[in-house]
Amino acid sequence: MPLRTPLYAWHEAAGARLIEFGGWQMPLQYTGIIEEHLTVRRGVGLFDVSHMGKLLVRGPSAHAFLDGLSANDIPTTPGRARYTQLLREDGTIIDDLIVTCLSSTDFFVVCNAGPRPTVLAWFAAHRPPDAAVEDLTRSHLCIAVQGPRAPELLQRLTPTDLSAVRPFWGSVLDAAPTDDPVPEAAAPPETEGWGWPAADPLMAAGSQLAPTGVSGGPRFLATRTGYTGEPGFELFPPEVPGQRLWAALMAAGHDLGVQPIGLGARDTLRLEKGYLLSGQDFTGSQTPLEVNSARVIRWDRPFLGREALQAQRARGDYPRLVGLRMMDRSIPRHGCGVLSGGARVGAVTSGTLSPTLRVGIALASVDRAHATVGTSLDVDIRGAPHSAQVVRPPFL
Repeated sequence: MPLRTPLYAWHEAAGARLIEFGGWQMPLQYTGIIEEHLTVRRGVGLFDVSHMGKLLVRGPSAHAFLDGLSANDIPTTPGRARYTQLLREDGTIIDDLIVTCLSSTDFFVVCNAGPRPTVLAWFAAHRPPDAAVEDLTRSHLCIAVQGPRAPELLQRLTPTDLSAVRPFWGSVLDAAPTDDPVPEAAAPPETEGWGWPAADPLMAAGSQLAPTGVSGGPRFLATRTGYTGEPGFELFPPEVPGQRLWAALMAAGHDLGVQPIGLGARDTLRLEKGYLLSGQDFTGSQTPLEVNSARVIRWDRPFLGREALQAQRARGDYPRLVGLRMMDRSIPRHGCGVLSGGARVGAVTSGTLSPTLRVGIALASVDRAHATVGTSLDVDIRGAPHSAQVVRPPFL
C-alpha cells in the first residue's frame, strides 16, 4: 500500500487527483496542470513534496563520509546547500541529492522518494562507525513555496528577514503565531501552540542557523533550492506543526492568489528549466557526464567513481543529454525515438508541451555525433517523424 504524507486528507478534501508516485500517494493536479503551472510562473503556489527523502547525517566523520560518495564537494559552511549526485564505483548515479550543511558535524540530505531505500542501504554499507544516519522522512514535511511572490508570502509568517537567505543557502526561521484553523485531529490534546516536538533532531542539528534577535514562534529549517526555476523556499517542519504551517500559508496568501500545486505542474516547471527527474532522465545506468552534469563534478578531490569518470571523459564516446525544441505543434513524450535520416540516434527521456512557450520541448539522450546545438533531428511520435532542433537547456 502506498505511503501518505500528513497532508493527504487535505489534498483529498481539496479534490486533488491522486496517483502513486515513488511509493507514495500524491496529488497529480487540483484544477489542471497548465493553470497550476502558470500560477507558479506568475504568482505563488504550494507543493506538498513530503514524499522526498529527508536524512540527517551526523558525527565527526559525517562530512568525509558524504564527500567521498558525492560527485560534487559537500559544503562545510553552516547554511550552505549544494546539489550533487551519489555515485557507485563505476561512476553511475544512484540518485541526485541536495545536501545542506547544518554544522561541522551535521548534514541534512534530501533525496528522491523512489531511490530512498537504495540511498539508505548505500549509506549503511559505507558509513564509518562515528557517523550516524537518521531517516526523518516520515516525521517531517517538505513544503515548497514557489513563484515570484513566494518570498512575499513566506515573509508574512516569519519575522526573519528572508532577503538574507540567498539561493542554495538555508536558515532556521521563526514562525509567527497564527489563528488559522486546522482540524482538531491534527493537534493532539497534549500539544500546545503549534504542537512542536520538545526534541526535534533537525532543530538540534541546525541550532547554528537560528537567526539572532528573533524569537516568539516555533522554528523550522528552510532552504532556497527550488525545483521550478522561480524564487521560493523549501520548509521542513515536523508533522503536526507542518499541517498548521500549510494551512497558515494558504490563508495568508489568499490575496496573492496562492494555490496548491500538484506533481504534474512540478514536472512541466522543472522541464522548462532543464532540471533532471530521477528514474526518468537517469535510471541508475548513466554517469553525470551522460546527463549533462559535468559541471557538478569536482575533480580535484577523491570520491567514489572518480577514476571511472576520468576514463569515460578521456574516451569521450558516451551519449549526451540535450534539449530538443519541436519545430511543429507536436508533443514529445518519454520513450519517443530520436532519428537522424530515419535512423535511431537516441530517445526522449522527458518531454511535454511547455505551458509557458506553447511549444513541445524535451530532454533526450543522443549519440555524440548528433548532440551539437543547432542540429536538426526528428522525433518519432506514434510512428511519424516530427522535426526538432537541438538546443541548450534551460528552455526559458
